[in-house]
Amino acid sequence: MTMAKEYIQKTVSRAARPRSRRLRELGGTTSGTAVSVIQNGGANSVVSGDGHTHKNLPYLDQITTDNDGYISLTHPKENEEDGSVSTVTEKAKAGYSDESGHSLESDHSKDSEQWSGKMFGDYLDQPVRKSDFVRFKQVISSMFRTPDFIPGIEAGAGAAIDENGNGEMNGLTLRSFLKVPQLIYNKIRVTGGEMWNTEGGTVKSVTKDPDSDMAYTLELDVEDGDNVELAVDDICKARYNSNGTMITSYFRVTAVDEAAKSIRIVLGADAEVPGGVNAAPVPFMNIARYGNFTDAERQRSQYFSSSEMRISMLAGVDQYIIKPKHYKTVWGSVPDALIPDGIPLAKGQASMYLDTVLTRNLIQLDSSGNRVKTTRDRGLWQRTPDTPYLCNDEFQDEVYHKSCKYRCLVEGTLQEPRYDSSDWLLVAGDTTLELIIDSTAGETFLYGCLDTTLMAIVRRGVNDITDEILDSDWTWSRDTGDAAADGVWNADHSGCGRSVDLTQEDLPVSSGRFICRAYVRDGAESVEAEVVF
Repeated sequence: MTMAKEYIQKTVSRAARPRSRRLRELGGTTSGTAVSVIQNGGANSVVSGDGHTHKNLPYLDQITTDNDGYISLTHPKENEEDGSVSTVTEKAKAGYSDESGHSLESDHSKDSEQWSGKMFGDYLDQPVRKSDFVRFKQVISSMFRTPDFIPGIEAGAGAAIDENGNGEMNGLTLRSFLKVPQLIYNKIRVTGGEMWNTEGGTVKSVTKDPDSDMAYTLELDVEDGDNVELAVDDICKARYNSNGTMITSYFRVTAVDEAAKSIRIVLGADAEVPGGVNAAPVPFMNIARYGNFTDAERQRSQYFSSSEMRISMLAGVDQYIIKPKHYKTVWGSVPDALIPDGIPLAKGQASMYLDTVLTRNLIQLDSSGNRVKTTRDRGLWQRTPDTPYLCNDEFQDEVYHKSCKYRCLVEGTLQEPRYDSSDWLLVAGDTTLELIIDSTAGETFLYGCLDTTLMAIVRRGVNDITDEILDSDWTWSRDTGDAAADGVWNADHSGCGRSVDLTQEDLPVSSGRFICRAYVRDGAESVEAEVVF
């Protein structure tokens, strides 16, 4: 016969107390209901009930409480030294509440409302959920990037700023100014060494015409409120540097769609474009209009080229290839086609080509950097000019006199310009000395009938300087083959001046020659001529 176990049931009510010892020491209480603990007696205890038991009763019997409200657990424990097992009663480990470093006077208990000595609200006073907008007074980070960031110009996306301060993003709008030591951007003047001062644009997208291999529609990157700058029949050049490869496209604008911010174009044939090879347009190309097939007002442009080393102004451009006639001004290296044959202009030499020049003053420097005086053409020389002839740091007058050109050396001079003048410099004209003998009666005589006067004339270039030679500087001599008789005749006619009278007595033989010599003192030169009878 099975005997039913009897239990004694006892209920103990305890008021709720703070778990923290610090709060208990301060006399704090915890709101809540009282806890009832039911204690059961042993096997011989008698209790009323229906005899119902629980399967977990043996585990519940292991749990006891003390007067301080701490829970203890009675359980078997193995001895680490000899391996024996004994039953012990120990305080239960409830989340290490008693043994943890924060159970009594932990840092968290002291400043649970602070972080590093500052109130939490000093750090964050706004939500930090991913969907919320967060504002900070200052953010310090080694790098910034958006979740979708992909590096690259053509295939890139998102934005990023690395630890070195290098940023990459789709666009940047500034409302005040941009201050940089170096500006590099994908324009013609950078990628191709060119910069055009003309209408143009940037290709945003390219759509090929399905019905033509030469036609395309180009969507342009145009700001809101701006218009498309290109027009029908514009001759355009577009360039783009794709990973070190320069792509150049020449095309004609056939239509403009202002609403769509696009243009329709037709490529120029290879034989019609510079270099003989044309390329299809691609996105990011920068367009420059440099001519127009029909509109004369759009046939002008200006461009700067570092590769060509020149600044050029063009006009009348009605074809893809620029001809010499299209250049109106060139600063720098003048194209070979504009240099006439025989002009000593080295290739690449800094020069200037101008279609028309109007100037009041022209200042020239020599190879040493000294100023070259500006020469003024004063026309024919006048003994008493209306204004004095000038020779100063700025101007130097030039005149023409007796088929020669002279430059003034002494300001205000009234001296007549001559090859030997001290106030004038002969800069152009023939200064060759020449002596001519003229016979008053001709140069042919019958034997025994000689009767004439020999007259000498001396010229320097086209100028007659006979009267400037002294009588003593004239010398006449005879050569008949009789040295003794000729010597006597020569002595008698020394220093007789520019002329000599001849009769048959002066020529006792059938033939002979008479020689005249003149000494020109201004140039320390001698000149002579002869006549033969």
